[in-house]
Amino acid sequence: MSMGRLLLALLVLGAGLWLVQTQHLFSPAADPGAATAPADRARAAARASAAQSAQTEAASRSLDGQTPAGAVTENMTPEQVRALLGPPDAVDSETSDSGASREKWTYRTVGKTVIFENGIVVRIE
Repeated sequence: MSMGRLLLALLVLGAGLWLVQTQHLFSPAADPGAATAPADRARAAARASAAQSAQTEAASRSLDGQTPAGAVTENMTPEQVRALLGPPDAVDSETSDSGASREKWTYRTVGKTVIFENGIVVRIE
């Protein structure tokens, strides 16, 4: 076989392979019910989105029931407390005899006093 015929056979074989892969000539026939209108697909996506939103809302309400929004709890860091309540109205610092540093943050607007020991909330008054 000459080089020209071999090259022509490879080209025809490559074109045939490309047609089979891109045109799906030997794949099973498509299910006519599988093709849906864009409006139907949009409605299905909207229903799925609404269901996901409902789940997210339910989870959020469940979490809110455990700890009220803006609630400071023990073992929080100063950054977490500041994120919830903002900057304190007054800060008193002291060091105990055992060497532990203690800070007392007073929030007059919400009527809370948060006491930190070594950078962790130990008591809320």
